[in-house]
Amino acid sequence: MSARARPVLFLALFAALAATHGALVLLRPPLLAPAVAATVYGPLLAAQALGLPVFSSAGSGGWASPSLLGWTFVVLCWTLVWGAAAAAGARLLRRRTSDG
Repeated sequence: MSARARPVLFLALFAALAATHGALVLLRPPLLAPAVAATVYGPLLAAQALGLPVFSSAGSGGWASPSLLGWTFVVLCWTLVWGAAAAAGARLLRRRTSDG
């Protein structure tokens, strides 16, 4: 695989993973809603345990909504996760295409 194709493969995998996750968060399909909510509130609860103010102070009649810092933290966490997954996937695909 050429040196130019490596970043393209990584970016394509990253974009696909991040876009799928973003679409699920925005669309909230009923069957997957609990799992999608966990992808938002899981990192927030971990950050809150560290003392970061990741929830807004305005009550929303149930779960507290994320603050601007909270949303930034969630995006950063999932960017790191999907970046690592895309890097691993690109590396595996490069090996597979260069071996055969």
